[in-house]
Amino acid sequence: MAESRRRPWKGSLIFSGVVLLATISVMVFVPNEQLALEISVLLAGLAVGTLFLRFGVPRPWMGSIVLILFVVVWFALGAAGYAWFGGFLAGTYVGVAWGRASKNRTVKPAAPWTVDEQGFGTMAEARRAAGEALHALDGKKRGRLFVAHGAARFEVAGGVGLGLVCHRSANAADEGSWAVMVRPGQVSDESVEIQMGKTKGLMPLRLVHDPAPVEAALADFFESPRSSSYGPEWMTGPEAEATRLTAS
Repeated sequence: MAESRRRPWKGSLIFSGVVLLATISVMVFVPNEQLALEISVLLAGLAVGTLFLRFGVPRPWMGSIVLILFVVVWFALGAAGYAWFGGFLAGTYVGVAWGRASKNRTVKPAAPWTVDEQGFGTMAEARRAAGEALHALDGKKRGRLFVAHGAARFEVAGGVGLGLVCHRSANAADEGSWAVMVRPGQVSDESVEIQMGKTKGLMPLRLVHDPAPVEAALADFFESPRSSSYGPEWMTGPEAEATRLTAS
């Protein structure tokens, strides 16, 4: 996944710097006798504001308490209250920037295997899920299975007991790479209707299989998903692409 070039946290950090610089400027250019107190209050406000916006509070009602305490401390400090206000305000934007930067860094890697839109981190998990999904095919509510590994893809349409049509490709984006599994020794021109939910299609009988050979083909796909040499039981060409049943 390509990382976005946008850095939404930078704007918050810049605004925080402006507020902090303005507060420090008041400390430097306005004569006062409590500079040490103001510096301490500024740093305390900066820390509290940062933590409050970065991590929030365990309960929503606690946010109101924090804001009330902020106002109470502000007025209790008297002339030094501006340092508390400036530090807290600058800290809130630091907290926002911190949260956004952390979110940008947390990029969940794509799962190497996908079975029916669900990602799996290991081949064993994906293989188990695919096997269960294959046996659950009924041609109606569950009429299609697909397994993907990178650009490679394995598809089954139909239902157990009704007939299954099986396709695979080492590069699903390339239409010419698709292959359809053919029943050995079957040369009859007879066709049967295969149903996949609302989609139905007449398929040559030589392309319709029982679960056993489809299971074997699925196992082979897991062992070598990127292989483009499928074996004699697979047929490539226009018919392979034309016989893929897609969901409606």
